[in-house]
Parts: sequence; structure tokens; C-alpha cells
Amino acid sequence: MVDRCEIATNPCTVVDLDGTYINGNTLKIYLSCGIRYLLSHFKIRQLTTLVYAIARRKAGFSSHNEMKAVILSTLYPYTEILNDFKKETLKFVNSSVKSLIYRQQKAGHRILLATAAPEFYVSTIWDGDLVATRFTPGQPLVECLGEEKLKRVKQWLHSNNCHLDTVVTDHKDDAPLFHWNKRGTNILVNPSQSTLIFFRELQPTHFLLIEELQ
Repeated sequence: MVDRCEIATNPCTVVDLDGTYINGNTLKIYLSCGIRYLLSHFKIRQLTTLVYAIARRKAGFSSHNEMKAVILSTLYPYTEILNDFKKETLKFVNSSVKSLIYRQQKAGHRILLATAAPEFYVSTIWDGDLVATRFTPGQPLVECLGEEKLKRVKQWLHSNNCHLDTVVTDHKDDAPLFHWNKRGTNILVNPSQSTLIFFRELQPTHFLLIEELQ
């Protein structure tokens, strides 16, 4: 008879980016850096494209995904923007989340940053494990968000011999991760009132506020 033994897996903490690891929205930071670059290099046509895309979004004529695709397609060729983006974004790292990540690493956790932001600019501010939106110019933008993020996280866990232990986020978009992590720890960071209501009433699930861990 062959003894069956369960293969041990490593605990993983999954951390969101915008509003969680970073106090702010990285797309807005990237856009701001991009506009400054285009202005300083007199790229009027590209500036017009951005302004038009943002105006359409604000007027309700396009989706966030469509606006995001235009922003990334317009600015992607100018890799010089990434230097300013990195400097600017690292000013907004959430110290509480950074400390939590350090404690989880000390406890033997793998840390996986999981975000809807595009991988090409996230990789400038994060040198660890990462699942993010894969942006390819001219291709449809499939955001690493909601159920898509959950699918990508599951694939990463399987490939890296890990199991989900902790989820850290600020937003109800990560409800699929919270609900799947029934036996683990879910942590909210500076959640909006609508996110709190969503998790407490509309989609009841267990969670802690990061302040409760201090």
C-alpha cells in the first residue's frame, strides 16, 4: 500500500494596489505624469486624444475601460514617463499596508500584488510577485478585476504551490476574492462607506479593518 500524504503549500497574502498599497489611483498618477511629458515635448495631437477620451468618459459616452485603453495606448510609447511615475507613486505608499506586508513576510507568507493596473507600469514600483492587467497596444484591454482577478490569483497560487491565507484591499471590486477566502483573513484598508455597506449588508462576509491589527 502506498501512503498518501498531503503536499504542504505556502501561505499567501494577496494585496491590492490602488487605494490599498498606494494611497491613490496609479492611473491618475500615470496620466498626470504623461500630460506633463506631452506638454513639455509639444505633443499636441496626443494631448488632444487624451482630453477627448477623458471628456467622453465624464460625459458618460464611454466606459472606464475604454478611457483607460486610450490613455495607455497614447502614453505607452513614451517610456520616459515611467521614471517620473515611479518617483511620484512611491511617495504614496501606505505605511500601514507596508508594515503588514513586512509582518506577513516574517511569518513565512508569499506576497502577491494583484491589481487591475497595467503590469508595464506596476513593475516599476513593485519587484515582487505580481498579477496585473496585461496591456498590448492594439489588443482589447482585459482588466485584472473582479472574477478575472480571482481567476488569475488562483492560477498563480496553483503554479507557485501556495494557498490563499489573507486578502488586503480597499474596494468591493475584490468581493470575489473575499468570498473565496472563507477560511482566511480579509482586511479592508480605508474603505468607502459604500464598500462597508456592501460587505456588511448586501454581500455579507467576514473582514477586519486594518486599524484593528495595529
